[in-house]
Amino acid sequence: MAKYTVGIQIMPNGRDVDTDGVIPSIVSVLKDSGLPCHVGPMETVVEGPLDEVFSLIKTAQQVGIDAGATEVVTNVKIHYKQSGVSLEEKLTHV
Repeated sequence: MAKYTVGIQIMPNGRDVDTDGVIPSIVSVLKDSGLPCHVGPMETVVEGPLDEVFSLIKTAQQVGIDAGATEVVTNVKIHYKQSGVSLEEKLTHV
């Protein structure tokens, strides 16, 4: 079990950026990463080693940049637990 779950919200911005097209592409990168993830209406939560999650965030931000965003704002929430924390555990306590 990973010791980290990370909530990620990536918001590309730019004059000619169609976020309706970019956001699904960003979510696809997160889902296709191989790390367990849960897509919610306001953020996606990913479970995994912190260095892998941060690398994934960088890759996902690049999708917005490649789509023409002049800036990308990313909100990150990190939950660390020495004994490990999983998405499944978090979802069963909702």
